[in-house]
Amino acid sequence: MCGFVGFIDGPDRIDSPGDVIRRMMATIEHRGPDDEGVWHDEAAGVRLGFRRLAILDLSQAGHQPMVSPSGRFVIVFNGEVYNFRQLRAQLAEDGFSFRGHSDTEVMLAAFERWGPLHAVRRFRGMFAFALWDTETRELWLARDRMGIKPLFVAQSGKSLVFGSELRTVLAHPGIQAKGDVDAAWHYLQSLYVPGPLTIIDGVQKVRPGTLVRFSVGASGVEGREETTFWSLVEIANAPERGLRDGTEALDELHDLLREAVRLRLIADVPIGALLSGGIDSSLVVALMAEQSEEAVRTFTIRFDDPRFDEGPISAEVAKLLGTKHTEVPLPTASVRDLIPALGQITDEPMANPSLLPTLLVCRVARQDVVVALSGDGGDELFGGYNRYLHAPRMISAAQRLPQSLRTILAASLDATSGLPGVEALGSRLLAKGFGAQHSFASRLQRAAGIVGARTEVDAYLELVAVGHRSPPVESGGASPLVDRRAFNAINGSLASRMMLLDQLEYLPDDLLAKVDRASMWTSLEARVPLLDHKVVEYSWQLSDDSKIRNGVSKYPLRAITARYLPKELMERPKMGFTVPLERWLRQDLAEWLGDTLESSRMKSRGLYDTGEVSQLHDRFRRGQGELALPLWTLAVLEDWAEQRGVTFG
Repeated sequence: MCGFVGFIDGPDRIDSPGDVIRRMMATIEHRGPDDEGVWHDEAAGVRLGFRRLAILDLSQAGHQPMVSPSGRFVIVFNGEVYNFRQLRAQLAEDGFSFRGHSDTEVMLAAFERWGPLHAVRRFRGMFAFALWDTETRELWLARDRMGIKPLFVAQSGKSLVFGSELRTVLAHPGIQAKGDVDAAWHYLQSLYVPGPLTIIDGVQKVRPGTLVRFSVGASGVEGREETTFWSLVEIANAPERGLRDGTEALDELHDLLREAVRLRLIADVPIGALLSGGIDSSLVVALMAEQSEEAVRTFTIRFDDPRFDEGPISAEVAKLLGTKHTEVPLPTASVRDLIPALGQITDEPMANPSLLPTLLVCRVARQDVVVALSGDGGDELFGGYNRYLHAPRMISAAQRLPQSLRTILAASLDATSGLPGVEALGSRLLAKGFGAQHSFASRLQRAAGIVGARTEVDAYLELVAVGHRSPPVESGGASPLVDRRAFNAINGSLASRMMLLDQLEYLPDDLLAKVDRASMWTSLEARVPLLDHKVVEYSWQLSDDSKIRNGVSKYPLRAITARYLPKELMERPKMGFTVPLERWLRQDLAEWLGDTLESSRMKSRGLYDTGEVSQLHDRFRRGQGELALPLWTLAVLEDWAEQRGVTFG
């Protein structure tokens, strides 16, 4: 796990390019504290820089940028190719020799043997890389299938800038720190910036499963071609295989998960796991314990608020699996105290409150290990969210009604959300098991959006718009970025299409981005075995009834976990890894929120409808708790923009 930067000069070469690449590298020292390196092709105007977190082959044989033995290819690579040993054996049979034992060296040999496109299709892992072909004068950029590793790119005419984080691209003198209004609109609605947009105008995220080729001439970049080397939409259209009696398919999935974990135990540094006590992380730890010679190191954060504390369950799981468990009691104030640094930590605005406890548990784990496995991905692959269970029925029922009636019902629900006493009613319902992550008023407002939506995809996008349904900006992207064609391209149920959209956008741009930023800020490599692409492919062969059986979500993962842990331990409501946001914004963070949302300051940003923002803040202070998350989303964006000097006008 590392970070890389690079650029290709256009006809107007920048001054002191060596200093520029060093400044870009300095912005991601946290991603690679162990080593650094630079490489350049002066004639082509190509420069590559690298910061290394040493995981495999800790010697100089793993140093990057790395040049292939023939001298044709030069690579900077972030991530891990877990099947590198199998590939190495194949390449050795073809006559290739190796001086070290890193996966990077195997990748270079694979490019020599099969070419970039056919080689990347053989890689099993998480990766982003930049590959320079000195023979054809082509630069190849690639990002792994599920978007686990980030890659940002900006092209201006014949110049190109790229890197592992947005901050690296902004460190190049040719990139202006001007905000993208459409990206801000989508961020305020969903709490993250969906790809390929970034919050900076002119900078894009490379899409997951994509290989981009840039041809370079005497005066810079002359051509660009994108190739999808793996398509999640095509995978989602694979024929379903129901569980039937359950045993055969469960055994196959169990073997795939066991293999995915085994591959992620390969490292030359200490390995552990982030254990929340939920189904997914508990299963990952169980599979680690089954295949590890020593006790697995597990890490859990304990919070002083019992609504968010999964410590007791984690401790019981750790005891049953025989792990060497570390739990660190941290008051919620410790999370709150991270907020002033949030703009730097996230790199790009990110308002998912669970980023804060994720950062803390990564910081604790890094004291003892360099690699940590996590359980991310299980909910999106196997139907773990309540919305997959309840929303299809609600959406389907609403869609059968005439549009005129839906409009009336939507207006009624919206009006009801603002009535006095609605939260008291909601509290009684929530106590009966309806979940407690969002206020009842905000749930009614989203229900109004679902009922009033014209199409099924519009309804689902209303459901997941957990920030501002109508962002308070002066102008901006009113249409969602989600590829509606993808929603309708598969023959599955409404629930499966919802899972597809989450895997295409929410998973890479929110959850995986959160884990990457939090872990790499502490120089910890996070590995996600449930998102091994063979597991993803298998999940799409299972029917909806196989994933959600008799109202029980994630049935396959629950059934496999029950082979290791008592079933009753796992049968509990989903808690969510979050924080008491409303209480903070009313008490400890009230002054910070007021200063951040101050009208003259926000007006200078050239983005917001400041009158509407002031109204939202006033309504929150008068007691409308459902506005806590939308206001948090605004404050995080404004604080980030202030720290970076970014304007949108």
